[in-house]
Amino acid sequence: MKKILSLTIVSLACAQVLMAQDTYMNDLLTNTSDVNGTARYVGMGGATGALGGDISGISNNPAGIGGFNRSWASIGMGAKIQTEKPLENDARAHYSFDQIGFVVVLPRDGGNRLNFALNLQQNLSFNRSFMAENKNLGGLSQAAQFAHLSTLDFSTKGALPYCTPYMGLFDVYRPDGSFYAYRANDNSYYNTTSGKNYALDFNVSGAVNNRIFWGATFGLNFVNYQSEGSYVEFRDGFAMTTDADNNITSVAALEDNAGGIQDYTLEWWKKISGVGFNFKVGTIISPIEDNPFRFGLAIETPTWYTMKQKDTYWTVWSKFQNTGNYFPGSEQYMYDYSPNDYVKYDSPDDNYLEFNVRSPWKFRFSLADVHAGIVAWDVEYEYSLNNYVRSGYPTYESDSWGGQSTRMDSDKGMNGLTKNIARGVHNIRAGLEVQASDHFTLRAGYNFYSSPFKNNARFDQTINSFAMNKVTGTEFLNLGATNIFSFGIGYHVKGFYANAAYKYRMQKGDFYAFDDSYQSLDSHENQFITETSSLRPVSCSLDRHDITFTLGYEF
Repeated sequence: MKKILSLTIVSLACAQVLMAQDTYMNDLLTNTSDVNGTARYVGMGGATGALGGDISGISNNPAGIGGFNRSWASIGMGAKIQTEKPLENDARAHYSFDQIGFVVVLPRDGGNRLNFALNLQQNLSFNRSFMAENKNLGGLSQAAQFAHLSTLDFSTKGALPYCTPYMGLFDVYRPDGSFYAYRANDNSYYNTTSGKNYALDFNVSGAVNNRIFWGATFGLNFVNYQSEGSYVEFRDGFAMTTDADNNITSVAALEDNAGGIQDYTLEWWKKISGVGFNFKVGTIISPIEDNPFRFGLAIETPTWYTMKQKDTYWTVWSKFQNTGNYFPGSEQYMYDYSPNDYVKYDSPDDNYLEFNVRSPWKFRFSLADVHAGIVAWDVEYEYSLNNYVRSGYPTYESDSWGGQSTRMDSDKGMNGLTKNIARGVHNIRAGLEVQASDHFTLRAGYNFYSSPFKNNARFDQTINSFAMNKVTGTEFLNLGATNIFSFGIGYHVKGFYANAAYKYRMQKGDFYAFDDSYQSLDSHENQFITETSSLRPVSCSLDRHDITFTLGYEF
């Protein structure tokens, strides 16, 4: 399939990090590299895979629910506080409903039992206020990337100036017949996101002689994601004159009052919603009789998501000059111009896209022990096949009975990009719980998640992917490793439990407003004046403080 970018998409692009379905957006929506759930679970860093006995383990190792010997119900809420200063009018803290669930225990003779559980739990929070500014572009520009993308299907550029296919991002012609050269100075990116990824898990589990525990969980995941923000790029103005063959004969910088300093702003609004399902199976085995040491094994299938995306975007640019003669009769590209005024273009219709995502397979192994009924520890290792995330699109067809059937078409281009830039994620969890007194318990936990992306990963928009027909963004964020430290305290009396946990999540990332690889391609435009060939990323902090409270009752 040839990649054809409409002029609308080209002139309005960059509206958001990953405006279309792609590798980076798939990772954002489905990569659960975090610890959420009950305060006990969070306080122990989510390390209950072999220890069991916590309802949030329903999505980690389902066999842990078989460790309950009495029925249980719990509910929890919390707050998430970003460390970076939020954008103006955005909140630093966001409150959330974290978890609600129950376990029903059906005891049998000889330490055998059959348990059932239902739990609704937050997997991911998308609440974040984000800003990235790059003051040293060195002439590299998002507009230059679009210049390349817009000409991918043209063997020759013809007689028109190179800028014609992406006109609207910067001035084309000056009144004297010259056209502007383009040198980008700096840019600013602002983004506010919100929403959640919730999991509703149904579990059946059991115990055999209190030494072998088994469990299976069917999960439904619900995604609700919103995003809005803007991208601004500033550049110098240069007047260029050309000969009859379009060769540049002179370049001269312009003063500000002559149109020398220009900018464009692109703004957007976006929403993604969807639902997915998965299965988890696991076991916990105590190999030595009358010894609390145990190990756990668990497998989680991919979550099969069906998503719907809707977004709209608009652009404003300054000191635009264009005769509008290239596309006569097309109101979409007939711009009015008044000196010193800003010109605005609104997207004529909302973009809409349906797509499917298959999240990674996950494999878990854990060890746990309890000493004298006072100190318990759990250590786990998880491997997630993030480089094998798959995406595709539904195709609706009419059958011979007058009904409609759906076929899922794989996006081979996007799946190939995922395999090239993503990598498997290693997760190490460790948790400690100490019975400090008859009523108080202390907890601590640690998590390490390796980076989900390879070094120097890039969002390649030249791939042969249907998503590239919908893309309206060039930005991408290469996430680093994640470290999570957590602490907790619990109080229990007569079947009543009150738990609290604090979590500090640390993660850095390299933000790129666009991909600079166009510099090495034959279609690099001489209209763009550059001083460097490598875009310097903006280092950003995604650190966050979390507080979680849970109330539980055992009966």
